[in-house]
Amino acid sequence: MLGYVPDSFGQSMDMPKIYRGVGIDKTVFWRGLSTDVYPHREGRWQSEDGSDVFFYNIRDGYYVGGQLIYSDDAVSLANQVEKGCLSDDIALPLGGDQRYVDRNVKSRIEQFNQKLAEANVDSQLVESSYDALFARLKAQDLPMDVLSGEMIDGQVSKIHRSIYSSRADHKRLNDMLERRITLELEPLMALATRFGIGYQKELLNNLWRIVTRNHAHDSAGGCNTDKTNKIIVERFEHVDQMSSAARDYLVRKVAESQQALESGARLTLFNTLPFAREHSKKLTLSTKSAGFTISTLTGEPVHFDVIAQSQHYNGSIQRDPKDNDPNGYYYQTDIVLCHSVPALGFTSLVIEETHDAQTPLEEKATFHIENNRYRIEYTGGGLHLIDKHNERRWDYFLTARDGGDDGDTYDYSPPAQDWVIDLSFNHAECTTQCGTLQHSLTLKGQWMLPENLEARAQRFADTQCDYVLTLTLQDGQPLSMEFDINNYVEDHRLQLVVNSPIETKESIADTPFGFVRRPHYQLQMADWRERGWKEEPCGIYPMINFVNLSDTTTSLSVLTQGIKEYEVLLESPSQPSGKVALTVFRSVGWLGKPDLIRRPGIASGQQYKYIPTPDSQMKGHQVAKLALLLDEKFDAAAINHASQCWSIEQPYYQAQSLNQFTNTLKYFVMHPLADAIGDETSLLTLNAPLLVCTSVQYDDDALYVRVYNPSEYAVEDGGTLQMHTKVAEAFETNLMNQPLHIVNISNNAIHFGAFRAKQIRTFKISLD
Repeated sequence: MLGYVPDSFGQSMDMPKIYRGVGIDKTVFWRGLSTDVYPHREGRWQSEDGSDVFFYNIRDGYYVGGQLIYSDDAVSLANQVEKGCLSDDIALPLGGDQRYVDRNVKSRIEQFNQKLAEANVDSQLVESSYDALFARLKAQDLPMDVLSGEMIDGQVSKIHRSIYSSRADHKRLNDMLERRITLELEPLMALATRFGIGYQKELLNNLWRIVTRNHAHDSAGGCNTDKTNKIIVERFEHVDQMSSAARDYLVRKVAESQQALESGARLTLFNTLPFAREHSKKLTLSTKSAGFTISTLTGEPVHFDVIAQSQHYNGSIQRDPKDNDPNGYYYQTDIVLCHSVPALGFTSLVIEETHDAQTPLEEKATFHIENNRYRIEYTGGGLHLIDKHNERRWDYFLTARDGGDDGDTYDYSPPAQDWVIDLSFNHAECTTQCGTLQHSLTLKGQWMLPENLEARAQRFADTQCDYVLTLTLQDGQPLSMEFDINNYVEDHRLQLVVNSPIETKESIADTPFGFVRRPHYQLQMADWRERGWKEEPCGIYPMINFVNLSDTTTSLSVLTQGIKEYEVLLESPSQPSGKVALTVFRSVGWLGKPDLIRRPGIASGQQYKYIPTPDSQMKGHQVAKLALLLDEKFDAAAINHASQCWSIEQPYYQAQSLNQFTNTLKYFVMHPLADAIGDETSLLTLNAPLLVCTSVQYDDDALYVRVYNPSEYAVEDGGTLQMHTKVAEAFETNLMNQPLHIVNISNNAIHFGAFRAKQIRTFKISLD
């Protein structure tokens, strides 16, 4: 039970509590720790909730023991690995993923011990294990300090701090699939068990097996050959099809098991999050008539905006469309509606067809949109944001930035002759579409960019790249943006820049179970080369779902769906900044290159051969989705809730037979369940605004709900988990879902009570 992480490109600050949650109390790692943070190899690493593990830092790598086989200099090897050690019990790792199986270890140990004795060195090698090493270390009273936080410094080994944008398409796919499985499919499967539909645990396990085959450090990083990257994409596409088919099957099975309405067609709206949702959502409906109304089951009208409408044919296809049956046509209508859906459940609406045709919202050549919180203006070739609550104007709040990239699939590196172009949205075609529920502004334009590094060095922008940027406002939601650029150029890095008036010297970004504060400028930037660091400690950082900048009056959170890298742009190291740049993608053409400006020394990945990766030039359409959320102060739980509502889809199902291709299964018939399902249901409700729910699963006739406190402060009352079906008993468990102690149930609800800072807790609920 060892947290063995010999080659990860950094260490997350949440790992101690994750290790402890699965019963691990010790860890061995290599990369990320600098002596400025902690000078020794041994110590205790602690998370903010108090969880800690004994750690050993194999500072020279997991392959350093190869010298035992290939070299005869025993004294130098002993001197090398004992630097920074508090104990006389020292690890000499004999590993490596590019080495032979060593068949002569025992004889080489004898030879080295003889050489050490001949040199009067008071050391000897003993064939051992990490369990034995930690047992010896724990028995000693070592003067250790407590280490906390993340480790992403490249002092003693490369950390690849800009790998978070390599193969950005992989990152987007992985992000989408993780969100779908954890917060759509798994909760939906748990809900379906209440209607007798078995929880398909092995299906989920299979999805996770395939996804995690893409989670080895190089695979997750995207620093591979093109052949390997093709296989990675195939795995993602496989999981995409399997997970979407499973979700669509459950949605259809449940909805088609509801009773047919006496009048009109049923529209079933689902919510897979553990709290009620009431915000605008986009749906595509199929009707015979061009006109229809939507109402509740009690007859109350439900308002909606019509975004677009088109006519389609569902008869037998003909070689000449003129021979189509004129009665075989129907309408597909894209709408936006707003209606409350209960927590982890569904509700029903009624669609009634009418003779009055719908009128889609008109696209107008106007230059602003607004709702009750924001106003967006497109003037002077730029986008401007007015925050109505704070009566504050942000001129040119969104721009783009394109610079050269002379790096490789491991790291961004600026070329020796760079030309960073600040891109505006000048001369774009601007249209707006405004309804009562949704307002959108779309810019269509072109940027001229250098075709390659040679053209960039000559400051010659010779290649046109078309882009489309759509900004969408909905009441109660963040400002949502979707950006699509058709990339035709090579060796560059494109960033979207949010220009805010906030002045701060640190950023905040989310971690798996919390958040981390990071300086815009790391002090070691001043002399990292002179001190022999392996990589520049620049302000390029990872994120999962959001990055935040806050001052005394304003909190700006940039939410993303798949963008994993950001940096705050600085005019000088000592000045605060409110400009956060998110890397949409990087284009590079080599697996590894030596002597980069940001990363001197040998090439990463393969130091003996240049390996071209033309697919990593990221030609074609690159799409980024992000959103801006403004508030008065930073609130980690509220930001996470907003991120989930913005990024988690709401499935729906229309009872109709006109369009047999609404999902991959609709064309094939399906029996309803034997017992009819009601009009509305909710499995549970999480009444815990200070907590974040990360998963709802089902196993062995019990629900497992995992929540955590994202704050760096303790919470006295975390709230409740209200169950809407009878609870037999409940337990709190570890991260392996193994019961720790029984939990009292009051009024069919779990009362969470106190949470430590950043604490994770999991609850097992057995249902009658």
